[in-house]
Amino acid sequence: METPDLADLIWLFEDEPTSEDADLAWPVGLQSFRLRRGTREVLFSLDPTSGEAYLTMYEAGEETMALGRLRRLASLTVEKRDEYEGLVLLFTSGDLDALRLQTRPVIRLSWDVMTLGVW
Repeated sequence: METPDLADLIWLFEDEPTSEDADLAWPVGLQSFRLRRGTREVLFSLDPTSGEAYLTMYEAGEETMALGRLRRLASLTVEKRDEYEGLVLLFTSGDLDALRLQTRPVIRLSWDVMTLGVW
């Protein structure tokens, strides 16, 4: 999995990565970044070694959604243009659309899962 430089992720999330295990430092183990804009907050966790990501969104301190164990990621890319900043997660399967996490000017998640079919 291709990942951005740690400095780019720190810039994007305006936060240093943290780990539940104090003995593990980037890029070993699950590392989490937290960002708050207004009443919205996102917790993005990534295990660069296993290539798994987790995403939890909050509104006014209440969890609104969680996507756990996103696997088979091909790449993570930091996007910067005009007033927009965000993270794009591409999957190895061409059947899945990219997951887009916008971090500026607001926190917003976009992922079209219609390609997965009717559940």
